[in-house]
Amino acid sequence: MFVQVAVAVIINEDEQIFISRRSAEQHQGNKWEFPGGKVEKNETVQEALNREIKEELGIDVQSMTHLIDITHEYKSDMPEQSKTVTLEVFEVRQWLGEPIGLEGQPTRWVKRAELSEIEFPKANEEIVELLLRN
Repeated sequence: MFVQVAVAVIINEDEQIFISRRSAEQHQGNKWEFPGGKVEKNETVQEALNREIKEELGIDVQSMTHLIDITHEYKSDMPEQSKTVTLEVFEVRQWLGEPIGLEGQPTRWVKRAELSEIEFPKANEEIVELLLRN
């Protein structure tokens, strides 16, 4: 299975980064993540990012800057459960509204240095490494 995902690294004026926790039922459940979601058919990555962030957090993205693309394979002993994800990651510094977890998911602002202490899905590790270097 292949999944294309739009991901937002939302950074406020204090250089804190917004993260949310995946529900227990989701793949890589109970881990923290950068918000975003699947790109639907006939949708650009930027459109998907805007839609997902509005649905999940209730904010309107005003601008985004491409950061990195990551492809990660989650292997399983059962091939039908293996999954390859491509994350297209964007930095978001301008938005309208205050982000909150509209789907009941826990959310929080964290300092860059805290990222190394938080459990993220394997596919997000490269994003964390990039953010810790900058």
